[in-house]
Amino acid sequence: MLRDRRRWLYVGLGVALRAALLGWGEYQDRHMPLAYTDVDYTVYNDGARALWTACPLSETVESPLYHDEEDLFSEPALVGHVHCARGILPVVSRFVLKNDPTLDEPVEQFFYNSESVWSQIASGCFTLTHPFFRFFASLGDPYARDTYRYTPLLALLLGPAHAWDAVWPLFGKVLFALADVACALLMWAILDERAAMHAHEARALASAYTTHLPGLLWLLNPFPAQIATRGSADSLVGLLVLAFLYLLIRATPEVALVQEPRVQELPPPHDPSELRVASQACWCGAAFCLALAVHLKLYPVIYGASVLAHLAKYRYHALRLLCGIARPQRRDVLWLGTEFAALCAVMYLLMNVVVWLVWGEPFLRHALLYHVMRQDHRHNFSVYFLPTYLAWDWDTHASWVRTLAASPLASFVPQMVAVALAGFGLGGRDLVMACAVQTVVFVAWNKVYTSQYFLWYLWFLPIVGTTLSFPRRAEVGALIALWAGAQAVWLALAYRLEFMAQNTFVYLWLASLGLLFVHVVCVQRCLRAWVRWRHRQVVARQKAE
Repeated sequence: MLRDRRRWLYVGLGVALRAALLGWGEYQDRHMPLAYTDVDYTVYNDGARALWTACPLSETVESPLYHDEEDLFSEPALVGHVHCARGILPVVSRFVLKNDPTLDEPVEQFFYNSESVWSQIASGCFTLTHPFFRFFASLGDPYARDTYRYTPLLALLLGPAHAWDAVWPLFGKVLFALADVACALLMWAILDERAAMHAHEARALASAYTTHLPGLLWLLNPFPAQIATRGSADSLVGLLVLAFLYLLIRATPEVALVQEPRVQELPPPHDPSELRVASQACWCGAAFCLALAVHLKLYPVIYGASVLAHLAKYRYHALRLLCGIARPQRRDVLWLGTEFAALCAVMYLLMNVVVWLVWGEPFLRHALLYHVMRQDHRHNFSVYFLPTYLAWDWDTHASWVRTLAASPLASFVPQMVAVALAGFGLGGRDLVMACAVQTVVFVAWNKVYTSQYFLWYLWFLPIVGTTLSFPRRAEVGALIALWAGAQAVWLALAYRLEFMAQNTFVYLWLASLGLLFVHVVCVQRCLRAWVRWRHRQVVARQKAE
């Protein structure tokens, strides 16, 4: 991964860039009217502070004002500043602590008899589990902070830093910046893993860029560095997505064959039940990383289509090459993908169940359902922002039109169809390219997206960049200029609307359509360059043979 000294140089420069941006951000926040820190970072930390400090035991089980959970919502002295986690585990923990069996005078006498053997056993068990009860009982509710729409695990991760006032303002930013650097390490790991599958000429082409693309396009790119140091947690999602891809490629290497050998030339066949993935640990790790990524952000679930296509192709060739089955049955081909989907689903459900047991109904409402039904007609690049905005003022005679325009299905159905077609069409040929195209399509057609959403596909660019063959370098520069220019036009019109109060709604919507068109053009040109690279790979392999 870091065997090349130039990679160490890129890592050092990337860390220095992020450290400089962190220092500049502190200066700008203190001395300039326009803050450097993203408002989302404030939301994260408000939620973390509530989780860490909003439910002290001195205000609950140790307070004479608290007798049961109803007092948290009815006692005036507690309602204003005490916000406790509302899941089953914290509620039970507070009940147990309130009725401590080790006290000389327990609150509920009928639960305790000091002469009973069972009571003595209960006292011993309580002594052992007391720290766990205190931990769960003192957990606060991060959703007490308005607009906190994230998993409580993020607040739990940032929460301990709030024990030190001098640490917490920078702790999350440093964590996100380190995750940003780690993304580049995983990019190199994926590139090294895939390099073994390239033909001779294609491998030479890849090796020339393997080191430099993650360094230049990611570590030294001020855009992702600024997003992370401003306090966006998207770098954690990127780290998990790249880790999932790396582990899955390790467990099920991509099959790159020019001409499949005939069944008669195959080695002695194996029984299909003997087929295993290359690494069981990587297999389970990939499923866990994908499940956790979906838990943090719902959108990585779209990669399921690419993964299923990739695993079907892998299983198909395994059955042919290792088992001597000329025409594998569909059921056998799809078995591996079904197993991976089930493993991811179980892990994801377990994560959500555990979080629900701790934080209860607010977690379901704010972290899951909100993103499914979300409507946002304000500052975002989506082509749907204007219909959503107009829907708010339509009269009751056009209620069905308003319902359709405001419904998530209006954008969700065509978006998911396009994403699924891209995943199933490309996943069996190039897993990373398929995920990259899926992400671009998803973002471009999403009902709400802002600048940080561009990161969702930018962390694929240094990887797929080694598998693109443009006829002229000028075309690459033209695509970059077109992409940046479309955003600049949109931002200029948005600035006139939001800061100068000028009526640019129609022009802004046209700029959104233009940005969508630019995304379509960029994907189409990149796919043509990818096909051209694959053709060169086939030619190189044929010459080598």
